[in-house]
Amino acid sequence: MQYSIPVKLSAIYTALFFGVSFSALAETNQSLDEINVVTELEKFKATNKLKSEVNLSLLGEQLAFTSPITVVNYDEQALADNQPRNIVDAIAKTDASVMNFGGETNTLQGVYVRSLQLDARQFSLNGLAGLYSTYNSPTAAVSSAQLIKGASTATVGMDPEGSSGASINIETKRATDKDINRLGFAWFSDSRLQESFDFGRRFGTNKEWGIRINGLYRDGDTARDHYDERNKEFAISADYRGEKLRVALDYLYAKRATHGGRARVQDIQNLTYALPAAPNGEINLIPAWSWQTTRDQTIMLTASYDLPYEMTLSGGIGHMTSNYYGNFGQILATNIQPNGDYKISQMRAMDFITRTTSGNLKLQGHHFTGTLSHNWNVAFDAVLRERDFDQSPVLKPFSGGNLYAPHFAQVDNFKPLAQGNTDQKLKSYSLALADTLGLFDDQIRLTLGGRLQWIKQTNYQTNATTGEKSVKTDGKAHRFSPMLTLAWVPNSNFVLYGNYLEDLEPGYVDEDGTMADPRVSRQIELGARKNWSETFTTTLSLYQITRPGIISAKFATKYHRTSGEEQGKERNRGIEFNLYANLLEGRLRPSFGITYNKGDLIDFSSYAGEIINGAQVASPRIIAKAAVEWEPSFAPNLLLSSAVQYYGKSYQNYAKTYEFPSYTTVDLGAKYRFQIRQNQDLILRVGIENLFNKHYWQVQRGKYDRSFALMGMPRTYWAKIEYAF
Repeated sequence: MQYSIPVKLSAIYTALFFGVSFSALAETNQSLDEINVVTELEKFKATNKLKSEVNLSLLGEQLAFTSPITVVNYDEQALADNQPRNIVDAIAKTDASVMNFGGETNTLQGVYVRSLQLDARQFSLNGLAGLYSTYNSPTAAVSSAQLIKGASTATVGMDPEGSSGASINIETKRATDKDINRLGFAWFSDSRLQESFDFGRRFGTNKEWGIRINGLYRDGDTARDHYDERNKEFAISADYRGEKLRVALDYLYAKRATHGGRARVQDIQNLTYALPAAPNGEINLIPAWSWQTTRDQTIMLTASYDLPYEMTLSGGIGHMTSNYYGNFGQILATNIQPNGDYKISQMRAMDFITRTTSGNLKLQGHHFTGTLSHNWNVAFDAVLRERDFDQSPVLKPFSGGNLYAPHFAQVDNFKPLAQGNTDQKLKSYSLALADTLGLFDDQIRLTLGGRLQWIKQTNYQTNATTGEKSVKTDGKAHRFSPMLTLAWVPNSNFVLYGNYLEDLEPGYVDEDGTMADPRVSRQIELGARKNWSETFTTTLSLYQITRPGIISAKFATKYHRTSGEEQGKERNRGIEFNLYANLLEGRLRPSFGITYNKGDLIDFSSYAGEIINGAQVASPRIIAKAAVEWEPSFAPNLLLSSAVQYYGKSYQNYAKTYEFPSYTTVDLGAKYRFQIRQNQDLILRVGIENLFNKHYWQVQRGKYDRSFALMGMPRTYWAKIEYAF
């Protein structure tokens, strides 16, 4: 998108809207060619340089600072400096509107954005929905992670399971004009060792052809007792960039096997007393013989072609197969006594398989009608997701001892016989159109558009004896989701914006095969961004997101309603503020962000089968995060960093009878670059996570008003040395 207003990008808001590690901007020994923070369209055009534009799918290519929605892009350098073992932990540590669940403390991973859940299976990969991972969030292949806040069906298309609070798009690594040769060796407490490699080359007269190969292997004990992991990741990317044609082929593989890796307390809303204080994070609440393995394999092809009259045709297709197998049990809150004694129940073996095929085709262009500019986009998206869930019968509950001193009884062997399960097939197709109108020399930018979505859901019943499948329910529905955004940009240092966006989730399918209309979540947002010369940048946004509730099975039985039918709503109202600074000639770079979010349940169906009005459970009202990076003038190759995350109190139940306490964690880090000779560097990074070994419950929310909690990870040390040549 071309705008007539000249834009003078400061280092601050360039870093802000691309999630760039500030040190990457200040580093003199590393060219910007090495920092892959470009968005999908820019990557297709293969500039491989830091750009001021972001590609917002149906909204097209826009300046990040003046975009009418809130976008943050976490780049490769920022991820490298923090050495996350998964993407969700990296995102959650920097943005105050984000709270992770799982991450390293659980096998299953995802985030909450503006207090609404987004699972890893809902992430996009290079613009294709659902191809990144199903349960894990691997890092080796990631060039950048783009967080688009708000209901996102109209802008990026509907995930088969919806994404009401945000969407995340993962970009894979590409070969750059400069050769990439990196070997790494890392240690993470308690005794995990990691080896990694990253190689990239371009070939041809104009370096049209490129290939990049990277991977890692991590194995050993985590900082939690009796919790170990074996992690394997590999990715290869081949691409061609011609004068008009860009094509890329990607293959990704990730496998993570853990023992003692899933300890979640469930249904805490049922407790008639406060959940006991969190134990030391080193304590494991499940036995070491409890194990889970996640495995993802993805292959995808993307391409774009420049047409005459300032038009571009782009698209892609891909497939991912995911497995999640092992055994796990539940720590029901009602099995926890006030003194901490507890039992583990519902222990069973399982084997889940998910297959996702995703594709899109998009035409975008730019033209004028008189003095009015048009940036238009037409897109078609399709996603097919199939699930096959097999589970064994459950074992009898067994004692876990005490939360503060667990011990586990001997249990019977698991029976591998699969029960009769409902497998599922979800199909989603959509056609979208949007036009961004530029008025008064593009000082006012109005986007009008929407997406027509078709959804089909088939549920199967598997015969436990014969293994044969038969259709249990089969339904389909459609709906149009409008989109409206408006931005006022009087100059290059200020923007005032607003948007109305929707998100769709599949409606329930009754026993006759009739699917209800999709559930519609609605967001209204107002915001402003201001760049105060080259020293400070501030952002402010206010939002409201409403999401329909659904009837629980117990409610349906009690009041003769249909399970899954809409009932009431949950409403999140919030305000986000961020401040970024660039001091001491760029050597000192502090940042601060705070979010206030009030989540309410209105005429909502509870899990227990009642209509309730009250607070959204497991949803902190206040989240605040601060960080600082400092490059001492007396040590030009040294970078010191620290970060603080504060999560306010939240509630066990909607009536606010009992609270999850607030908690604060502190991280420290350092990086030093040794220049061996020209084009040869040795980079040492070290860090401490949860410096003061805070004991805390990491809260999580289930369907309806269910509240869960995971134990936060204990103090964790890490160190990595990387050789770049």
